[in-house]
Amino acid sequence: MNPAWCSSCLGDDDRAFPGLNGSGTRTGVSEQEQVDRLCRQLGVPTQTVGEGASLPLDVFEAAAVRCGVKVGTMPAMGRALAKQAGLPWGAACHSRATVSSGGPTVTREGLDVINRAVTQILGSANAKANA
Repeated sequence: MNPAWCSSCLGDDDRAFPGLNGSGTRTGVSEQEQVDRLCRQLGVPTQTVGEGASLPLDVFEAAAVRCGVKVGTMPAMGRALAKQAGLPWGAACHSRATVSSGGPTVTREGLDVINRAVTQILGSANAKANA
């Protein structure tokens, strides 16, 4: 975990907010905000979501590498991250039928699951390292 990043301090950890149940998905949270959150967690430079909401593949690859899952398509990496964190990954999380310029992609809901998974995985790794 990036020691300069704290999900609670930055307001990224929504488990304490009533009605959200740790979902992270709030009205008005854009794909760019979700990608920014993921970049902060990973300690990598923020990248811009492209035209037509094209997501930066290298940010997902960085998440996969940091969390120890296989690098592949965005939906495959998202599913692997969710599985490792014990979170559900359903049809609302990906757009396998929709092919962007980078191939199959994830939805805003999928970005939320990925962010929550990365928070849990990195948090657990950090706790183990400090034990």
